[in-house]
Amino acid sequence: LFQCQALSLKVRQAMVDLLTTRIWLMRGLYIWLAILITFFHLLPLSVSTSRWPAPDLVVALTFAWAMRRPEYVPALSVGLVAFLSDLLLQRPPGLMAALVVIGAETLRVRARFSRDLHFLIEWATVAGVIVSIAIGKHLTLSALFVPSASWGLSTLQTLLTIAIYPVVVLVSRFLFRVSKPAPGEVDALGHRL
Repeated sequence: LFQCQALSLKVRQAMVDLLTTRIWLMRGLYIWLAILITFFHLLPLSVSTSRWPAPDLVVALTFAWAMRRPEYVPALSVGLVAFLSDLLLQRPPGLMAALVVIGAETLRVRARFSRDLHFLIEWATVAGVIVSIAIGKHLTLSALFVPSASWGLSTLQTLLTIAIYPVVVLVSRFLFRVSKPAPGEVDALGHRL
């Protein structure tokens, strides 16, 4: 009996270690992907002068993972990644970082309740948060008399970010195995996800 309990304890400990290792690996992967996306955004890959702004893939990635596995994108990681993007992309330091952290935390709270909802409802929820971030950024910059992109370019980037969200979800799901928790799935401490 004691040997069975000891074996059961060892198996449980191995599962906890495996889940904890996966969480930390995925957190590292998120940071690495966000830095890679920002790096490619900085490269002069386009030879034409296009008027189309690029979608904000870091925001789409952050929100996709926050809706599926919030433990992979803690607020500190999101804040650091967004602040680094602010600095490298020459945006007002901290503004987008604060808005993205607030958006990610809003989605993190909703993720538990939206697990069983249809993807279109999730997409609409994320779209609402992305639009709120764009409006908040534009209003803040206007109130502080900081020059910013026109409403048209900002709106176009917001729409492109919303449009690219399903693609980011598909890539996250099939390439990185970031999916919503299954019913009855538990975390490393045995709490239901």
